[in-house]
Parts: sequence; structure tokens; C-alpha cells
Amino acid sequence: MERYEGLLRFVAAVSGEEDPRPEMVSGDASFRKYYRFREQIYVDAPPATEKNREFVYLSEVYNRSGVHVPRILAADLLNGYLCVEDLGSLMFSEAAAGDRLEDMYRRAVDLLPSLARISGSFQPFDREFVLRELQIFLDWYLGAHLGRTLDPAERQIWDQAADLMAATCAAQPQITMHRDFHSRNIMVTDDGSLALVDFQDTVTGPLTYDLVSLVKDCYVTLEPAFREELTERAREAFLREGIICGISREEFARWVDLTGMQRHLKAAGIFCRLLHRDGRDGYLRYLPRTCGYIREVAGRVPELGDFAALMEDILQ
Repeated sequence: MERYEGLLRFVAAVSGEEDPRPEMVSGDASFRKYYRFREQIYVDAPPATEKNREFVYLSEVYNRSGVHVPRILAADLLNGYLCVEDLGSLMFSEAAAGDRLEDMYRRAVDLLPSLARISGSFQPFDREFVLRELQIFLDWYLGAHLGRTLDPAERQIWDQAADLMAATCAAQPQITMHRDFHSRNIMVTDDGSLALVDFQDTVTGPLTYDLVSLVKDCYVTLEPAFREELTERAREAFLREGIICGISREEFARWVDLTGMQRHLKAAGIFCRLLHRDGRDGYLRYLPRTCGYIREVAGRVPELGDFAALMEDILQ
């Protein structure tokens, strides 16, 4: 209630309305809540948990680079309230359906070169970062959710797979990476253009991370043949733009596989953390799809035979 009362004071100060009644439009996997009032979006983002300064900084960086994200209209960083541009209510996940699905996904993939070229100062998605994210799986999926730990032999198998994932991420061109580029974080604006939200975790990282976030979305299943088409479309776009040179279809697909497996292990851990730490069980329904991606890659990468067997034993 205290956070909401603070929000109302912020809305009143920004809008000039003495008794505003903002309408809640959504919450998300973080502690942020979103409200709409007079065609503007107000965000309750507690400063103890949310990256509000990064959000404000990155909004300017993205828009200056020609990638549309919500513009910041007012901010109370001390208390964690923001007023941002209203991008409408049509999410990509809703628009990309039926006959429009393939065209919408191609358009989203075509954003990737522009996203990669954004210039700014971002944290590196380096080996330490990769391993820290993988630890989320061990702590929350394996430990908190299954009540299990790895024995020494299993830990060696895990560490070898983690080394391969980290090395694969490091071997790729390091570009600006949204880090949550998927169907729920792309909006379709009134003029039909695409805009991005939830960009405050932007880092400098591997080229294929955002691509695999989209084509192997934890919330949406795409047909394998269409995923392959989108992957090749992205590779060809990166080649045309000079972002990569001489990278074969097979090498690029391997980048996508191993980068994606790192992301999906992290995501499985986060879904369990949301349950066991935050009491939010709504994300458990996405575990089967997410774990399916992990099995799929582990089963076809030659070096991961032992890891594939370990995942078959662990994943539910």
C-alpha cells in the first residue's frame, strides 16, 4: 500500500491531476508494476531491486541509436517511480499469430543488426557472468526445486559443459545484447512498428544471444524448420552488415545452440527461484519447453554426450 500511495503522489505531480486513478496494466517477473493514466505509462520500480538508473540511461542510448524503446518522460529515481512513453497494448506475442506469425518473426529478426550496432558503455557478458548465471540453475532448479546436489563425477561433467558454453560465448563477436529479446518484450505500436521493452539488463555479449532468445523463446514454440530459417536469415543479415565475416551456416548454428543452452539453464533456474524465493508459481508452466531446449542441444552436440545423459537424469 505504501508503494501505491507513493505512485499516486508521483502520478499527481506529473499529470497535474489532484486525484489520479491509474489503471494497472501488468506486472512482470521482477518487482516492477505498470500502470496507465492519460496515455502515459507509470512504473512502480522499487529502487532496492530494480535498475532504474540503467533504464533511464539506456532509454536515451537506444532511441538515439534508432532502436525504439519507451522514452522517459519523468523520473523519481530516489523513490523508484517512472513515467514513460505509452507504446500501446499490443504485444508481439499477440500479434505474431496465425497468418501473421512468420512475417512478424522475420521483422523481429531484422532488428538484430541495428540492435547489435548500438553504441554505449555496458557490462561485459564474460566468462564470470556466464558461470554466475549457470549457478542459478544449480542453486534453484537442482538445489531448491529438486533437493539435489551434484556428486564429484557429475560436477566434472557440468564444469566441462559450462566451460564449453562460456568459450562459445567468448568466441563470437561481442555486440550490444538486449538480453531479454523475446515475444513478451517486443511491442507493436499503433503505426505497426516494433519497439522493445525490458532493456535495462543490456550488456556487451555474444552475437547470437538475442537471436536464440527469440527463436527458442521460453514462452513460445516455433517449428524447427522455421527456427532454422530465422537463424539463417539472421546470419545473412550479419554478413551483409559486416558484423561477421566468413562464418559458415554450421558454425553459426553451433553458436546459437550453445549460447541458447546457457540461457535456458539460467531461465530454468529463474523460474524455480520465482517459485521458491518469491512465491510465484506461474512460470513453472514454461519449464517443460525450456528443459526441452536443453535436452535438444545436449543431445546433438558431440562433446556433450555425458552432459546429455546427466540432463536426462536431472530434468523433469
